[in-house]
Amino acid sequence: MTNRWLLLLGSNLADDARLREASSVLSAIGEIDALTPVRRFPCDDGAPGEYYNLLIALSADIEREGFGQRLKQLEAALGRQRDATSEVAIDIDILASAADGGWHADPRATAKGEFTRASVRALLDEAGIAIAG
Repeated sequence: MTNRWLLLLGSNLADDARLREASSVLSAIGEIDALTPVRRFPCDDGAPGEYYNLLIALSADIEREGFGQRLKQLEAALGRQRDATSEVAIDIDILASAADGGWHADPRATAKGEFTRASVRALLDEAGIAIAG
């Protein structure tokens, strides 16, 4: 069964190349649709620096269970280091899934406070997407 996922891609490297690489790899998993152009935002947690962000939809025959782990593996393959460094080569977050004609918040995204972040709100607004709780 094909599912549709709303994903947020981010990187704080010097350019947006890692977002393009991640999009290319994700296109091998399923059909991707860039919902916004790449945008640059200040770090939401007050740390110095900026992030490149991109909002995409991925349509793929993949279930939620195991999808998060698959994305972590993709992040690692693209250079993500999960340690104390401030460099984030790539971050891919599941924001929502499509059902009943709308987007429904992913519980993990809600728990992490993703929808309170200014950059996420700006990208959702730009894409014209409303998220149901």
